[in-house]
Amino acid sequence: MIRTFDPVAEIQKLRDHLSSNDMPIAMLFGAGTSCAVKATDEEPLIPAVAALTESCAAAVQSLEEPFSSAWKLIWDSLPAERRNVEEILSSVRQKLEAILASDTSAGLNRDQLKTLEAKIKETIATEVIPSEDRFPPTLPHQALGRWLRNVQRETPVEIFSLNYDTLIERGLETEWVPFFDGFVGAHQPFFSPGSLVRADMLPGRRWARLWKMHGSVTWQHLGSPEEGRIIRGPESKSGEMILPSLRKYDESRKQPYVSMLDRLRNILTERNDIILICAGYSFSDQHINEVVFEALESNPGLHVFALCFDDPSTDGILVRKARTQRKLLVLSQNRAIVGASEGTWKVTDPKHSANRLDGLFDLDKPDEPSGRLRLGDFNSFCTLLGSIADQSGHG
Repeated sequence: MIRTFDPVAEIQKLRDHLSSNDMPIAMLFGAGTSCAVKATDEEPLIPAVAALTESCAAAVQSLEEPFSSAWKLIWDSLPAERRNVEEILSSVRQKLEAILASDTSAGLNRDQLKTLEAKIKETIATEVIPSEDRFPPTLPHQALGRWLRNVQRETPVEIFSLNYDTLIERGLETEWVPFFDGFVGAHQPFFSPGSLVRADMLPGRRWARLWKMHGSVTWQHLGSPEEGRIIRGPESKSGEMILPSLRKYDESRKQPYVSMLDRLRNILTERNDIILICAGYSFSDQHINEVVFEALESNPGLHVFALCFDDPSTDGILVRKARTQRKLLVLSQNRAIVGASEGTWKVTDPKHSANRLDGLFDLDKPDEPSGRLRLGDFNSFCTLLGSIADQSGHG
């Protein structure tokens, strides 16, 4: 017999955790949390990775030869599941690290590889800085902000973002939520690695923590590779501090990624009874996966909720881990893995559960038990956050 799970019960588990004031919570947000936002033209406000890859391919094609051929060579050298712009950018940087001034790689010399890297970064940055007239009246990230503001917590919420855009910052600022991102100062706020490891350098528990692990369009690098610093300023289309990979930068540029990866590791291993909620994340970043899965093995108090927009591949890393790790819950449209057991969705009492599922689960038909979970859509997850925030705000 196929096992079934009641979405009412699983949603309530998550709601209870999000409503608790003493439960430490961390969140890991991937590209899906940004591309879920619809612009005024009904297109994604921020393109998904596939669309971003297409834009970068077109931009490189505009450079003509030998750059278009180099893109194809690099593309063909990658496994099918890794053919995206972030992997290509990492590959370009690896070639830059290895190449000598007189050598060529993928048909490009060192200066040409730098040109290719710059074009890709500039295109990414341009795509993730939408014009103001494309922004919808409200962002789902504002519900995240209301939840952070209204639910009084004993420990601050730690948000780890893999996105280069500023949608989280906009959402939190609109809701007047104070947050700390590792930068200090006023004229040219600079990244302070010590603030991620020393509690006495961090603001109080009412401040949310935002760690942009793959860089940001608001970051710039000043000075030499050895003695430079990373500063935060206005959004820039240079793409200078887009960091999709740990392995491809000089030490000064590596520092934010390394510090934030260590922060994620420490948060997940040193705190008891902590919840990590993953949204819009495809579990395709090896370095982050290692941190999360190792923490699940070493910390008996860690529970991870993976909210998936699509049903994950049955032979992918997430499903393989969830089949053996009881503390890793996978909640997707049509299936779930809970307590290392796989099953489908079935509402126990659809007639009396419709209100509790509104916006979070779509019944196939009224009064019938089957349907699809919507929590993997960041808009729906923020609907849940907003409902908790509104209850707390009135409570």
